[in-house]
Amino acid sequence: MKKITTLLLLLVCIAFSCERDDICPEDTPTTPRFIVEFRDISSTDNIKSVPGLRIEDFDDATRTLDEDHSITSEDQMLLPLNTNANETKYRVYRDYEIDDNDTPDDESDDFQTGNPDVITITYETSEIYVSRACGYKTIFENVEIIITQEIPITDNWMLFAVPENDNQSVINEDEIHYTIRH
Repeated sequence: MKKITTLLLLLVCIAFSCERDDICPEDTPTTPRFIVEFRDISSTDNIKSVPGLRIEDFDDATRTLDEDHSITSEDQMLLPLNTNANETKYRVYRDYEIDDNDTPDDESDDFQTGNPDVITITYETSEIYVSRACGYKTIFENVEIIITQEIPITDNWMLFAVPENDNQSVINEDEIHYTIRH
């Protein structure tokens, strides 16, 4: 009985020894994602959706950024940036579709259609202290998007990227960081 009482007392002490700042609240901002908005090339103030938008990891085409982006129309991308490097690459499709040749059991017959463009996002990273419970978050500074030009150039559907600010930084997810014109 003494062992149970001692164990129970120990558990109660541990439960009440946690302080409020030992737990990171869910609403605390962490490392932000990079927000890109698509706009019309002829009228740069107008947002323009991308039909059949699909975003893939450049090095692993089987890893899509978000299944919700597959074969849909979107006017924004929320891109996680690699905190352990100074660049991140994505393959971004327009008009993406999968043609399964009417044989759903045989995946080898599937092929993809669409117009892929490759974007490289370069940046510098730094860490800022959030709190004892949350630790640090990474922010990205001097962010630039480079759209890889295909040969012939007419194959690119992304024509150019424009930062919203000079020396663009990604500190939070409250604002658009870049626009891509298409």
